Amino acid sequence: MKPFIENVLCTPNYDWLVRDYRCQVNKQTFSCPWHYHTEYELVLYLDDDDVFTGHYLAGDAIGKVRRNTLLLYGPGLPHLIKGTISATKEKEHRSIVIWFKQHWVERLQAAIPEARHLRRVLEQAAYGLKFSQGTAETVAQALINIEDLPRHHQAVRLMEVLIHLSDDLNTGKISSTPYRLNQLTDDKDAHRKVALASRFIEQNYHRSIKISDLCQSLHLSGSSAYRLFEKHYGVSFSDHLKQYRIGKACELLVNTNNPVSLVAEKSGFQNLSNFNRQFRAVKQMTPSKFRRQFELASH
Repeated sequence: MKPFIENVLCTPNYDWLVRDYRCQVNKQTFSCPWHYHTEYELVLYLDDDDVFTGHYLAGDAIGKVRRNTLLLYGPGLPHLIKGTISATKEKEHRSIVIWFKQHWVERLQAAIPEARHLRRVLEQAAYGLKFSQGTAETVAQALINIEDLPRHHQAVRLMEVLIHLSDDLNTGKISSTPYRLNQLTDDKDAHRKVALASRFIEQNYHRSIKISDLCQSLHLSGSSAYRLFEKHYGVSFSDHLKQYRIGKACELLVNTNNPVSLVAEKSGFQNLSNFNRQFRAVKQMTPSKFRRQFELASH
């Protein structure tokens, strides 16, 4: 199942949006479909474990949602959440979501040079980021009743939140594979080459391919292709291809009932034993266990 694109900021002149979600339902299964945004999405879950029990899937990674789970998804990173809400009048289900456009935060960096460390956060958001409990608690305080404030005061709070994110030294990447819609670079030629390389992999990952095939398709030398992947993906072509295939396998395991052998074939692995070995190396569990772990979130 391919993720669908959700364009949140369709209102003219709106470069960011805040939503404080609350509800009081009891024993209701909750799921958000497999999707991605053209915007960044920052989501903060404020529930105790007895109010919401569930997991998120982001890229090729699964994680449990707990109180003050704070996540940042970059443009193009597919994600979903699934679980059970057991809220009451005394204990509401509550989460705060912020969407913002890349050009808005770039203008913020230009206006406030001290915010230059945000670039690191934006670049790493292609993998999805999970922030520390300390940062989550600080952000929660900054976002209390933010929807009640005038919009220009909301903007100040959002700037404060982004600075807190950039100060977090214990941020962890979520997915082992980066997903990008917009490359964070001013080099248009590099941007074009990365986009073409990404498209080549997206269109051919299911069959046997080598870096020489990519070089031939993109008219690149071998050394240029190696540098391209090391610089923009942080790994070699073969490692990126393996991670991408594992990510596609994760999507199929969660969103279809296909047997593991068919998932392996559709993901570009030539035999089941190799798929199981590579999957375990990346995810530290078998494909079957990965599927069961996520299925538990819906019960």
